[in-house]
Amino acid sequence: MSNLVVLSMTFRFLNCAPGVRLSRRAALGLTLAAAAALAGCGGGDDVDWDPLNPRDPTVADIAGESFVFTGFSYGAVFDPSLDRATTTLTFGASQAAGAAFVLPFSLAANGGVASGSSTLDGARLTLVVAQPHPALPFAAGQVLNFDLQADVDDGRIGLTNRDSGVQQTSAPR
Repeated sequence: MSNLVVLSMTFRFLNCAPGVRLSRRAALGLTLAAAAALAGCGGGDDVDWDPLNPRDPTVADIAGESFVFTGFSYGAVFDPSLDRATTTLTFGASQAAGAAFVLPFSLAANGGVASGSSTLDGARLTLVVAQPHPALPFAAGQVLNFDLQADVDDGRIGLTNRDSGVQQTSAPR
């Protein structure tokens, strides 16, 4: 329900509720206070980013960069158990490997960090976990396959898990 609908309903209730005798000024004041409270709390997980403006990624988009997955389904793109867990994917410097690029990565969530190597081949990103962490659901040698998109405007990336189909966009930077 939008904030505008909630405010409209609040104003109507304050003016029409049986046994409630408020002046228009008092009802308006309470409605404005409710509006300020709704704006101040931000609505929890009601994240309102502009849509991803995708383009094909380059290694420069991810090398040496960190991407935070928060809001919406958080880290579920990596594993369903990371739903609602803020997850950070960080890449190190790249090395060319033919037409592809190899980069070290770390994946942090739930107080743990897993790491390994990643390969970017066009829009395909493959993560291979080398060092799992007990707080995370990954095993040594586990392979995670994604389609990667870069945002034209704000440095975000969009990931689509090629095995589960789950999609997630990182937070704006």
